[in-house]
Amino acid sequence: MNLKEQLAALQKELLGMQAKAKSESREFTDEELTEIEAKGAEITALKTRIERIEASEKALKDLVEFGKSDDSAEDNPADFKDVPLGERFMKSAPYQEFVKAHPSGVGQGTPINIGTVRIGTMKDFFVNRKALTSPQAHVQDIRVPMVDLVDRPALSLLDLISRGQTGGNFEYVQVVGVTRNAAIVPEATDGDDDDALKPVSELSTALADAKVFTYADGYDVTNQLLSDAPAFATYMDQELRYSLDAVIEDILLNGTGTNGQPKGLLNTTGVLETEYTETGAMGLVKASRRSITKVTRQQGGTVQAILVSPEDDEEIDLMQDDNGRFYGAGPFNSGPSTLWGRPRVVSEQLESGQFILGDFRQIALLDREGLSVQAFNQHKDYAQRNMTYVRAELRAAQVIWKPSRLVIGTKGTVEGGTGEGDD
Repeated sequence: MNLKEQLAALQKELLGMQAKAKSESREFTDEELTEIEAKGAEITALKTRIERIEASEKALKDLVEFGKSDDSAEDNPADFKDVPLGERFMKSAPYQEFVKAHPSGVGQGTPINIGTVRIGTMKDFFVNRKALTSPQAHVQDIRVPMVDLVDRPALSLLDLISRGQTGGNFEYVQVVGVTRNAAIVPEATDGDDDDALKPVSELSTALADAKVFTYADGYDVTNQLLSDAPAFATYMDQELRYSLDAVIEDILLNGTGTNGQPKGLLNTTGVLETEYTETGAMGLVKASRRSITKVTRQQGGTVQAILVSPEDDEEIDLMQDDNGRFYGAGPFNSGPSTLWGRPRVVSEQLESGQFILGDFRQIALLDREGLSVQAFNQHKDYAQRNMTYVRAELRAAQVIWKPSRLVIGTKGTVEGGTGEGDD
């Protein structure tokens, strides 16, 4: 029983004594008065102790909170819930101090160093992204006799992958291959009947490292733009996402696993491969259909989307039959870009002739320290040129849980031939 419960019990006992005396229409006896005085002293002591504990807890909380920065969207998520990323930086204490110190702007050669400002978590960075379960990415099951006027924002690789958090580096078991040997087993006729042995499916695994890396990019701004908070907030909202999008997507696909880089999908063991030789967009279209079978039939997985290069995306849109009619929507219709019923997603990180398809949820980006922004002009000769370097960083780890649920398609060549044919 805690102190407050003890206090409540004593108060209940006093109320009971009072009710008893009242029901008997009498005054308190000397024994009851002595007991009431004792309980009263005990109640007073309990109240004093409870008040001291509550005061100490409040003081301790104030001491812990004192000095915490109010410029962090991570420490104060409620205050920044609906604030764009660029505006979060503008409202931070370091930026406000910079504006206060330079109300008329920054002169040539003035040193600038706006300290690191945390503007949110990776969840905030991805807050407005679509998901494959959203209406923007959902592919209609039937064709309806009307013009589709829904404006579907373009998907990217970062809309397809899984996202989460991590406390630091860790090792994990990566499933690199599955061999399924399920079969009907007959009854054994004797002790040496090998046909009656139960089948065993094989699961190939490898131990992989998930290390936290810094995904960073920067851009140049003039000191005049830096001093104009509303304009700079708008600029940051656009450039911050574009800059980090590009570097994160590049490392997710092309990371070498060496020289301070995590290992990207294109360099991961266990990913299925498809090579085709037929020229033109039709070769990629046929190869992607065969790759779908590899994932759905051979691996028991699902294909969420098909990632293609901008060049191949263009060639697929321009495919025509012998009468010059476009296979797809054509130039005067709108609708979702698909291939074999799956969303067709464009990635500038892929080369022409490459494609990736499968369950992109097997790729995960795990947040470690959230987003931060720093601005300074101690870079090259920027102080002389009235320029400032703004750098955005995201600390995260990337993992690929089941590489065998993804297929990489590449265009090959035929020696001594024209390059036409089939795989």
